[in-house]
Amino acid sequence: MQAPGSATKQGGTSRREGGDPILVVGAGIGGLATAAALHKVGIPVRVIERESGPRREGTAIGLWPNAFRALDALGVAEPLREAHPLFDRIELCREDGSAIRTVLIDECTGAPHEFRGVYRGGLLRALQSAVPPDAVCYDCAVSSVEQDGTGVDVTLESGERLRAPVVIGADGVRSRIAKALGLGEANYAGYIAYRGVAVFEGGVPMRMNSVRMLWGSGVRAGLYPLSATEAYWFTTLNCNSTAVITDPEECRADALETVKGWSSEITDAIKCTPAERITRSRIADRWLKPGQPFGSGRITLVGDAAHPMTPNLGQGGCVALEDAVVLARALRDVMGPAASTSAADVSTITSTALQAALREYEVERSSRVLKISVRSNLMGTVLQIPFAPVVAARNYAVEKFLPVKDFLDHASYDCGTL
Repeated sequence: MQAPGSATKQGGTSRREGGDPILVVGAGIGGLATAAALHKVGIPVRVIERESGPRREGTAIGLWPNAFRALDALGVAEPLREAHPLFDRIELCREDGSAIRTVLIDECTGAPHEFRGVYRGGLLRALQSAVPPDAVCYDCAVSSVEQDGTGVDVTLESGERLRAPVVIGADGVRSRIAKALGLGEANYAGYIAYRGVAVFEGGVPMRMNSVRMLWGSGVRAGLYPLSATEAYWFTTLNCNSTAVITDPEECRADALETVKGWSSEITDAIKCTPAERITRSRIADRWLKPGQPFGSGRITLVGDAAHPMTPNLGQGGCVALEDAVVLARALRDVMGPAASTSAADVSTITSTALQAALREYEVERSSRVLKISVRSNLMGTVLQIPFAPVVAARNYAVEKFLPVKDFLDHASYDCGTL
């Protein structure tokens, strides 16, 4: 295992000279964003990741205005803006590609809006560039977590123990930290998603400024350009929770079968995707109680570990970025002068004040995220309806009555600065 930062062993527990850093578990979007935010406000931080190196999973992610506000606060937004096109419309279509309704993004309240699709790997690299290189360590899988009045002990599967004044779980939907806090498993939403990044050597066959959504009966698909030659796509289909497919070529075949007879734009995208860039995932969520904390003592959560949600509003990664900024600001404010030097010993902060700051962060985030989670879940339920007459009525209602003005109100949130 790579040594956790500049840690030295004392009595079987790793400690960093000059004071223990806050420990972030998980080097995904939420974990790296949190580490970047803490580092920016001068709080020592260490990230541990169970994988053997930087995460490579995933395909692409849509980033809405609230996400770019958070990325601006972290100081890493510009490379992503330079690399990816700005979208100005969402085209809602039937499975044959014919239009139901086109939503011009800047017709929505709060314009102008910024919406881009970015590579997940590119986003992770941008976030990691804002974290000290020696702050992230790999091959560190968590076995258990225990806390007392002065700190938290994290035991790794290797047997090593780490001591931290605060532990932040950013370890995803199946979070070990969330489980240690007593939070339940995420609830299966009844459908799965295939995702991929297609490569078009002759250039992407679609508008560079548009997102295309295709709605069928119990099946949906969508796609948008990531660059001049690559495009992200997805399909969702109602599926038994026990069904498992792991082979990429089988995933491709199943995805193609799902949209058989649909517009060639989606079938061509699936066919033009390298097998290793096709993923399959179960869609699940867990609703937080509004205005209630989800952590305990000196342990809290960010991102999917705290609030896994369905992807129907494209907000999972966006609110994880918000979490990072809001949490770092809460900790900065309670630490005061203790955060003014790189060697600040965060353990000098009184336990009462520190825990109060964590609970205030959680109350704020649970109130914010519940509305999005519920709305996203309900949207998925409506869009996954498998009955043709109901689908026809749904499409007619969207064509004639969709309230465009409030279409992006969930993305108008501003997490503030650091």
